[in-house]
Amino acid sequence: MESNNGPKRVVLRFDVRHELEEAAINKRFFALFGPEPPKNDFYSHLMAPNESSKMHIVLDIYCKSYPRIDNSKIPYEVFKVKKKVEFEFEKLNSTACQYARERCERIKWGTNRSQSEELDGVRALHGGHSPGTFVS
Repeated sequence: MESNNGPKRVVLRFDVRHELEEAAINKRFFALFGPEPPKNDFYSHLMAPNESSKMHIVLDIYCKSYPRIDNSKIPYEVFKVKKKVEFEFEKLNSTACQYARERCERIKWGTNRSQSEELDGVRALHGGHSPGTFVS
């Protein structure tokens, strides 16, 4: 992750077997890519699989400092997450980022509300959380 303090959305794609490890995945991500978890200034959306064995965490970084964003302009980063001993992250290319941007369009920035009840058949497992889809 770049070392700026501007808003960004990070999508973490992982196997459904790790569904209950959202906090551990987030903690490891911030430890490896920083910044340190931005002082309660992020929101984690846990997204259920959509006819796939993959799930997603969508992190809205600096969502309290920047409560309104233009989804078409903020940076997106997408990582494939695997677990060997610890969680490992592989950064995906700009095509994956553009696909994530399109799929995340209706996920409201920094909150558990979506702009529609259904997200193309994908539903949030929970409302997400501050500190604590899709790109198939």
